[in-house]
Amino acid sequence: MIQNFIKSAFRNLWKTKGYSFLNIFGLALGIAVTGLIFLWVEDELTYNDYFANKQDIYITKSKQTYDGNTFVFDATPVPLAEAAQAEIPGILHIARVDWGNSPLFSREDKKIYLQGNFADPAILKILQPKFLEGNEATAMDQNDKIVLTASAAKKFFNGESAVGKTLKVDNSDLLTVSAVIEDFPKNSSFSFDWLVNMKKVVDSYGEPNWGSNSLQTFVQLAPQADLEQVNAQLKLFVENKKNSDRPNSENFLYPMERWNMYNVFKDGIEQEGKIKNVRLFISIAWLVLLIACINFMNLSTARSEKRAKEVSMRKIVGAKKNSLVAQFLGESIVFTGIAAAIAVGMIKLCLPAFNNMVSKELSIGMDNPLHFVFLIAIILVCGLVSGSYPAFFLSSFDPLLTLKGGKRKAGSSGLIRKGLVVTQFTAAIILMICTAIIYLQIQHTKNRDLGFDRSQVITTDLLGDMPDHIKVIKQELINTGNIESVGISERSVLNVGSNTAGFTWDGKDPKSSPLIGYTFADEDFVPALSMKIIDGRNFRKDLLGDSSSVLVNETLAKLMQPDGKVAGKTIGFAEQPLTIAGVLKDYVHNDIYGKAEPLLLSPISLENRKGLLNIKTKAGADYQVVAKQIESILKKYNPDFPTTIKFLDDTFNNYFFSELMLQKLASLFAILAIIISCLGLLGLAAFAAEQRAREVSIRKVLGASVSRLVKMLNKEFIILVGLSCLIAFPVAYWFMNDWLNGYNYHMEMPWMIFIFVALAALAIALITISTQALRAATSNPTKTLRNQ
Repeated sequence: MIQNFIKSAFRNLWKTKGYSFLNIFGLALGIAVTGLIFLWVEDELTYNDYFANKQDIYITKSKQTYDGNTFVFDATPVPLAEAAQAEIPGILHIARVDWGNSPLFSREDKKIYLQGNFADPAILKILQPKFLEGNEATAMDQNDKIVLTASAAKKFFNGESAVGKTLKVDNSDLLTVSAVIEDFPKNSSFSFDWLVNMKKVVDSYGEPNWGSNSLQTFVQLAPQADLEQVNAQLKLFVENKKNSDRPNSENFLYPMERWNMYNVFKDGIEQEGKIKNVRLFISIAWLVLLIACINFMNLSTARSEKRAKEVSMRKIVGAKKNSLVAQFLGESIVFTGIAAAIAVGMIKLCLPAFNNMVSKELSIGMDNPLHFVFLIAIILVCGLVSGSYPAFFLSSFDPLLTLKGGKRKAGSSGLIRKGLVVTQFTAAIILMICTAIIYLQIQHTKNRDLGFDRSQVITTDLLGDMPDHIKVIKQELINTGNIESVGISERSVLNVGSNTAGFTWDGKDPKSSPLIGYTFADEDFVPALSMKIIDGRNFRKDLLGDSSSVLVNETLAKLMQPDGKVAGKTIGFAEQPLTIAGVLKDYVHNDIYGKAEPLLLSPISLENRKGLLNIKTKAGADYQVVAKQIESILKKYNPDFPTTIKFLDDTFNNYFFSELMLQKLASLFAILAIIISCLGLLGLAAFAAEQRAREVSIRKVLGASVSRLVKMLNKEFIILVGLSCLIAFPVAYWFMNDWLNGYNYHMEMPWMIFIFVALAALAIALITISTQALRAATSNPTKTLRNQ
């Protein structure tokens, strides 16, 4: 029987090549899109699965409340790890990790910046990396040892054994390679090229300070440990060590299993993070697959008249309804199997570009039993769903009526076909609206007044001997004629990493303890970023006489005094009075969607020999020329360190990675959904034109114009697309309004976008069906009537 089904399926495929192509290609496209989305979803849901102890690994969070506002941070005090290990039962391993560095490593002629971390040796027990050389026991037991990943080792040793060999760091310290570990996969929370024992870093902090949150602390609990009990002991552990009489912070362990999908907090309460995108794309995947299945149903039922005689003859010779249903379902599964095979080829072809789009390393992995089972399930589900309605519809034909030439009532099947077309276009229009709104929201945020001008700004790290020659470097950069200003800051203008509630001022409410960010900069930082001083002055040239002066932003100024006129007043920190030289107009930092938080800028000192040069180029400057000039000048005064430059615009755009990826994927899937829908519409339009060929010919003979005939044939489909718009609009509005409300800074819902999308959908549908309508309207009526 199965052999008969397959023969019948291929016979019909060959007899109706055009419709079969539309059917199979549309379904293949839908399966390919679904496959790509589920590969992405699988990668997200298996984040950190590389770590064998994932279920027992945690990061220590700190929940802090200031003036009624609760924040959750990853930073913890330096002495926490040692004390918690000794005093809290259930902690198997605990390790501190710093925030990452990218020093210059060199060996012979090779000089490469590598990103890595200083960490406690226990991090190797927690993460359990696979050792390719060396072992965990001795890998980080001394401060002058370094653990490299396989990819980092290859850059210097090109496949040779690396253990025992040395690398120079920042052209000074020598580190001996003690171990080489396998690279962690991309879907991992840990990404580094090297690890070094952090004892030196800890020693640099001096005496243990429970009041300063400086490092990340990772914990592995014993398998039998009770998380609630550990958290109960950890909750006020730091506050008790501080002997705080006004505790404002609590610590808790946050599981690795939630780092990727959640890890967003509002007012101290966990929110849904990336899991919302995962759910969104799962919905899109099923939606696209449904659209493809609807195509199959529509085209199959539309062609039902062509198979009516075959079905009738089978019934007359004894075929039961069940066997006919099985036959058509079998044919449907065979078609779906062919479509699935084509879809696998499509996925393989598209995967490199898709990986580039989503910054992942996905593979089709057909040797993975899960992927194979999923493909079989898709074939069966799509085959049964796509073939169900055609199977029951075709098997219900009355054989005598059909063979006598009677026509079936078109009411029910026609109505269902129209309903399916409306469903298809409704889904496609919702996707189009979502895509447009995501794009507009990104542009809305990018174009907001940030309080500084990010355009034409090049940044480069302050390294090596640069601090010793900073004045002459700045002057020579200005002398190129292409550069306006060169400012120095502690870090990127977009990132203020330090904050405290320790600032005081006259008139401050003793019960108030607002959290205030602080960073460091020189006198050229403000002009280089085109910031505005709205009260008082900037730092003086070369910071002369400004060692105890500060700049405050508008928000902090208004916190101190409602009118914000605080230039010349004093603000204190650690019993040291600081004079406010000027008030800076608020600028956005840290949270690109949030409002400006209170901020204080202090004069930067280059004693620690670290910082960032912010180079403002002149309008119209040739960036390639400027980049060469910058490289040449920095090399002259800092020859041992290769120069790397970044554009502040690129750094800014990185903050939108998640949204940009969402927009790209939504755009791609919206286009594909439209293509699949149009394939179905094209088939239906061709079928409708064929069905009405006699009517069209008679009308033409009686004098109807081509335009009138095209309009007549298009009218029905245009009404269906219009109805789809009416259904899609409220659904898309509700969905995207909820999405926009997830951002603190968002645009109002643009109603014009609904009109544009409706016009676009109508135009696409019109172009699709007009090709068939025009073909029917321009055909020879005499020939058509003779054939009929």
